[in-house]
Amino acid sequence: MIRSYECIDNPERPINNNEILTNPKLMADYAKDGIYISLPVVPIIPLCLGVSFENGRTAYPIYEKISDVNLNMDYNKDEYKAMLKALEILGVDKTVIEIRGPISVLDNLLGATKVMKAMRKDRDTLKKIYDKLREIYIEYIKKLLDKGVKVFSFTESILDPKLLGPREVANYVDDFLISFLKDIEKLFSEYKFTLHLCPKSSLVLVDLAKASFVPLGFENQKKYIDILFENPYVFMGDRCINLSDKEFNKVNKIVLKED
Repeated sequence: MIRSYECIDNPERPINNNEILTNPKLMADYAKDGIYISLPVVPIIPLCLGVSFENGRTAYPIYEKISDVNLNMDYNKDEYKAMLKALEILGVDKTVIEIRGPISVLDNLLGATKVMKAMRKDRDTLKKIYDKLREIYIEYIKKLLDKGVKVFSFTESILDPKLLGPREVANYVDDFLISFLKDIEKLFSEYKFTLHLCPKSSLVLVDLAKASFVPLGFENQKKYIDILFENPYVFMGDRCINLSDKEFNKVNKIVLKED
């Protein structure tokens, strides 16, 4: 059985001043007020793919059908450029880069109902989109690794068997997640960094026997965010990153199983 996971509440803070989206100093100040320091303040990958957000929060889908989706990143967006400058202000040793998973990105591009329909009825088209998005993720992550980023947080809030169905969740793992994580492992051989997986993804991997949790122990308790920045292992995520300010003397790394 694939377990669900109830997310730790971390209410989205409103962006009342749209200048935050393009002013690096204001963006950095906004980022520092969270449970942990993170960027971007608006979903950058969907934005660079053409999605508009009202006050950085409400997305306006731009495609009618899954077959219409066109994935070309525009790195000349002011929000992206501002994020890179805000990263310099905040420092790579403290800043987590947040990345939304492909289902969430397609929700922004297309709308959740149409994405879920494609998961049930048009797996082949969806798989081709996953392949292209995987390339985009790796390109984007590599750009930020070259800036010195140490921790990424990869979240897929829609990934729940109660919502999507166990078959569709398993297909997502086979069609996207495993290949993406193997690409991340290749990057890890070149860079020292950690990808924190939302527990929804972690539990799916473990419950489908694609990965296992392996304990990491510490003599003294440490804040979870500090553990992540020590980069103890490439994949972490047995607990929500919104527990970053809590202290633990044991956590679990995620180890992919061999094919």
